[in-house]
Amino acid sequence: MTLHHSLALEMAVFLAWNPLPAPATTLGVVVGADRAYLNNGAVSEGATVYDGDHFATEAGGMLRLRGDAVTLDLAEESAVTVRSRTNGAQYMEAELSKGTLVFSATQAAAVEIRALGTLTRPTADARTIGQVSITGPKELRIHARRGALQFSYRGETRIIAEGESYRVILDPPDDTTEIKQAAKKAGRPPKAFLFVIIGGGTGAAVLILENQRQKNLESPDRP
Repeated sequence: MTLHHSLALEMAVFLAWNPLPAPATTLGVVVGADRAYLNNGAVSEGATVYDGDHFATEAGGMLRLRGDAVTLDLAEESAVTVRSRTNGAQYMEAELSKGTLVFSATQAAAVEIRALGTLTRPTADARTIGQVSITGPKELRIHARRGALQFSYRGETRIIAEGESYRVILDPPDDTTEIKQAAKKAGRPPKAFLFVIIGGGTGAAVLILENQRQKNLESPDRP
């Protein structure tokens, strides 16, 4: 056996036992960034978004990510990790760890937002704009700005109608006055979460849109 054939055989055996890693799934692209970071470094417009990327913003910062059927806007002092929901598809799962995230989707399956163990997603294959904010260790703000949203936590689900905005308290104590009133009105034991209606969206979402206008980015409210 020649040296050339021997090396070729050894290489074939090596590749058979040590297959090359699969390429990372591409989820989209960064289309707007200011005082924003990807993993451990600064990020700018045009950066490719991969499965498992972690993004964060400073005070006064913002970030916009665009995928196949979804756009994510991260407010200042916020952090999110994006993952692929299905192998090879650009459908995102976004896990918010702090701050505020606004999402716009055209398909119900395009995005899921996770925060403090909860799950928020669009309910229909129609233009949907929602907002999720973490405001405490056991508290969220959720706003269905366009279209309805489905909220789930610990096996319980609630639909948030278009235009509704709620303060969501997770695992509320049984002695909370609000819990007693809600449970009594419903005629059943307290749930794993409490919805308290509030008016309008939070200031963080307004800040995102203002930052985008300053950078000549298209507002997510435009059809």
